[in-house]
Order: sequence, then structure tokens, then C-alpha cells
Amino acid sequence: MAYSVRIEQFEGPLDLLLQLVESEKMEITNVSLMEVTEPFVTHVRENHGKIPPEDLADFLVVAAKLVYLKSKAILPTLVDPSLEEGPDLETQLRLYKAFAEAAAKIAELANAGRSSYARTHRALKPTEPTFTPPEGVTSTMLRDLYRQAVRRLEPLIALPKASVERAITIEEKIEALRDRVAKLMHSSFHRFLSESRDKHEMVVSFLALLELIKQRIVHVEQEGHFSDIKLRMTHPV
Repeated sequence: MAYSVRIEQFEGPLDLLLQLVESEKMEITNVSLMEVTEPFVTHVRENHGKIPPEDLADFLVVAAKLVYLKSKAILPTLVDPSLEEGPDLETQLRLYKAFAEAAAKIAELANAGRSSYARTHRALKPTEPTFTPPEGVTSTMLRDLYRQAVRRLEPLIALPKASVERAITIEEKIEALRDRVAKLMHSSFHRFLSESRDKHEMVVSFLALLELIKQRIVHVEQEGHFSDIKLRMTHPV
């Protein structure tokens, strides 16, 4: 895609950054995903409705892969193996792109129809609907045939239901963790992590902590391996 990023370790197209990370020519742990995504999000907000759907889909594909790779590199034991067996994210986003383009085309055709005129038809004389069943066919037979047809169509008509849960963002976790430490002066990361609903939220919490440490907003202390991580503000509010 044409979107370019400029961070401390890299400057260039976003898809090239992904290629370098996937080929292990660049460490994903050294890449600040917030610095990668924030400029694009700001660009989208400032140009609402003007950005082509294909550009949005391309960005989401690359950004999602970067988030997944960083989560896997930092906390490999917390990455759910079933996620790799599920529907391909890129395929889903490509479908979203196709539907968005189709919706835009339909809207264009609908708007064009306002200035067109339908062909007039001559009024036809109303006729009474008639139906003559074949000889030997009874109403009971027709009822049974109808029920059989409905039963055969049910598996084809029924669509699988999918539930989409709202995923918490890194920005929200950064804000929550920063407010927590600022309010309590000292806090426990283990206690903060225990409030996570699932593994995904645990990964996001850990990434938020790393970002606050990198920005020198939070200072951490750990007495030993696998012991609890104590948090405090670098500069008390």
C-alpha cells in the first residue's frame, strides 16, 4: 500500500516494514505500534469519507499482522493457537473491501435513478388467478409436498450466526494503567493483569506497560525472576 511511516528505526512504506519484520531483518519488539498507527488514524479522522475502502483494508491487514507478530514475540505462551486455525484475517478484510465497493456502486446507481424515467406500461385488464391441480392431487398431498420443500430449504436458508466482541485497544489500556498508577502512586502489574477478561486483553495490557516504560512515564521494579512487577510514576503528578 502507499501509506508510509516514519519512526526511529524505519522510514518508508508500511508493507515494506511488515516484510522486514516477517523476514526477521528487523526486530518487531523495537517497533512502536502506536507511532505507526496514530498518524494514519489522525489522517482518517481528518479525511472522513474521502479515503478509498481499499486503502483502509490494506492498512488494517498490515497493522493487524504487526500487532499479532509483536504479541507473539513478547508473550508467545499467551497467543491462542486456535487463532491461527480460524478464518484468515486478510481474506475477511478483502471481503469487507469488496462489499464496501459494491455498496458504493449501488448507492451511485440509486442516486443516478433520481434523474431517470421509467417506461410507462399500458394498463392490463385484471384477471382472476386460477389454479387447476392435476387429476388425483388432493389438498392433503399439496400440504405434505409443501412441508417437505420447506424442510429441504431450511439448511440452505439458515446462515451461521457470528458474534463479534469489542476488542480493547492499546490506547485504552495505556490510559487505564497510567491513571491507576497516578491515583495509587504505587501499583501492582499482576493485580492489573488479573482484571483482564481474556488472553487478548492480557497481551494488550503488557504492550501498554512496555509503551509507558519506553515513554519514561512509569518506572518498574522487580525483586526477582517471575516475581510481581511494582509500578510507580516516574514524575509524580
